Amino acid sequence: MAPLMVKISNCSLLKSSLAISLLLLAHVCQSQYVVTDSIKVGAVENMSVDWLGNIYLADASGNIDKYSVTGERLARFSPSKKGKITVLEAWNPLKIFVFYAGLQQYAFLDRFLVNDNRFGFGDISNFVGMSTMSLDNNIWLVDYVDFSLKKYNINFNQIEINRPFDLVLDPENYDITYMREYQNLLFVSDNKTGILVFDNLGNYLKTIKGIGIQYFNFNGDQIHYILNHQLVQQNIYSGAENKIQLADNIKRAIIFKNYHFYLSDIWLKIAIKQ
Repeated sequence: MAPLMVKISNCSLLKSSLAISLLLLAHVCQSQYVVTDSIKVGAVENMSVDWLGNIYLADASGNIDKYSVTGERLARFSPSKKGKITVLEAWNPLKIFVFYAGLQQYAFLDRFLVNDNRFGFGDISNFVGMSTMSLDNNIWLVDYVDFSLKKYNINFNQIEINRPFDLVLDPENYDITYMREYQNLLFVSDNKTGILVFDNLGNYLKTIKGIGIQYFNFNGDQIHYILNHQLVQQNIYSGAENKIQLADNIKRAIIFKNYHFYLSDIWLKIAIKQ
């Protein structure tokens, strides 16, 4: 999957370039964002960005490519055991978390994308539907057997927090798509409801409503996600919103400082505010 780089220096060139027509961003000129790099990536299933701005892309077989914020490919992880990645969480570049729901395993990778140490959930649950790394390097998970939210202490091999989930979600009608802890809050997206917000003890606080949210990320005090072909940026605490219209084929978007990353079926676009 060799990267194809296309440098864009201004908005008029962006509009006239047929090579990147699949990912025209209507807001680029209006918001003074300029696409600086275009990477042809093929079919990407997962995307994450670490606190340094490095971008991680995973395909359907579980291969992970790491790119710099300027679009240079830095490393590649090709697992010995292929499997679709449910969650790729790279906010900590020194300890990248990978969750495989189909294999019922999770793994940690180092900054070079090696040390593929995999662990099972056999002592925790017979089926974990969603999982992520906590800020204290333990594991949050949604147990689909008893439909509960749990926090698992890796070092002591024990459940620290156990909260029933059926008080906030219908156990007969849900579709959990992603979860992440941020600023001592736990966020869990449900495709049928929105983004559920919990405190760091697993107590339910509120729901950011929106049907069809597949993924979300954070930039400062803002959570951002795609809803109805718009990039919604919402302050976590005040609820103030800003929306950017996106092309229909953009399936993921991440904001990192002054950078915007947009992912379609075959292209990753990197835009920067001028």
